[in-house]
Amino acid sequence: MHIPTYWAQARLRQESRPTHGITVQRWGWSDTSQDAAQAHAEQRARHALDQALAPGALPRAEPRMEWKNEYSLEGSTPIREEVLERRGPTVMTRNSYGARCLNTEHVAIADMDLPEPPRHVGFPALSLLLLVLAGTWLAQLAPHKNTSRMVALALVALFLVLVLARLSAWWRARQALRRARATPAFEQALQRVLAFHGSHPHWGLRVYETPNGLRVIVTHEALAPEDAQVQALFDALQVDPLYALLCERQQCFRARVSAKPWRMGLSGLTTTLRRWPLAAPWLAERQQWAHTYDRQAADYAACRLVQQLGPVLNCPQAQAFVQWHDDASQALRSDLPLA
Repeated sequence: MHIPTYWAQARLRQESRPTHGITVQRWGWSDTSQDAAQAHAEQRARHALDQALAPGALPRAEPRMEWKNEYSLEGSTPIREEVLERRGPTVMTRNSYGARCLNTEHVAIADMDLPEPPRHVGFPALSLLLLVLAGTWLAQLAPHKNTSRMVALALVALFLVLVLARLSAWWRARQALRRARATPAFEQALQRVLAFHGSHPHWGLRVYETPNGLRVIVTHEALAPEDAQVQALFDALQVDPLYALLCERQQCFRARVSAKPWRMGLSGLTTTLRRWPLAAPWLAERQQWAHTYDRQAADYAACRLVQQLGPVLNCPQAQAFVQWHDDASQALRSDLPLA
């Protein structure tokens, strides 16, 4: 995991004719200074331009303009977010819409969305009526052994298959709706966690409720994102595939620890203000927005502790992370609404 504090951009252009040439743009980053980040950006841009100009270079072998988002799923750059605080290996950042996030390399976190409610499928009454009418029409043609009767028979058989498929879909949807009513979505998600822990009783799992799902933090040992055990956990809990991909590419687990702005009636960062690093003329406006957001977010919790399964925080890294996570997210404040 690497989340640099300083960022810069460099752009280089090689003219071949007055209106033709090659332009490259690259990010640079550093943990020490802005000047070091600028030097790194210029070094990467020069390397990219040299590759583009090299004899035999394939056209567009690499993207000329590195306009990747802050998460860079292809892995060419680290996570590009404003760093708010560092505590050992854990970093707190402000994400693209303004919420605070904790980033850690060795404390596995699985965020689960609640199961989608079953899709309503209406009873195919019209289809059944049309099938009855088609059958009546076929019965009227029965005495006549001609081409019309054969065509009508084929059409009715095809229509029967389609109606049976509609009836089957309606019945499955009805059964799914009954199951959903019997077991709420939150309980279904929690059952997946309990089932996983039942087959891994030595695991420590700290379970939290989020506004739209569950968060599970592994507390018995440190695990890296590429660990096969993490993949087994993600598969069993049906973690969002995009989150799993981000963990793998950035070698980082993430947890949002403050409210989403729109859940508090607050607009998120604008397109201009959400980009990081931000040009100096816009910094004051971003800081003002962040001040308003942080003050309002203090009245909300990002998640709420449900229970601890298995060993209780016997991993030092997990212990330090959980303490920061619970404080920042206000997970132990049952009186606060989730947002």
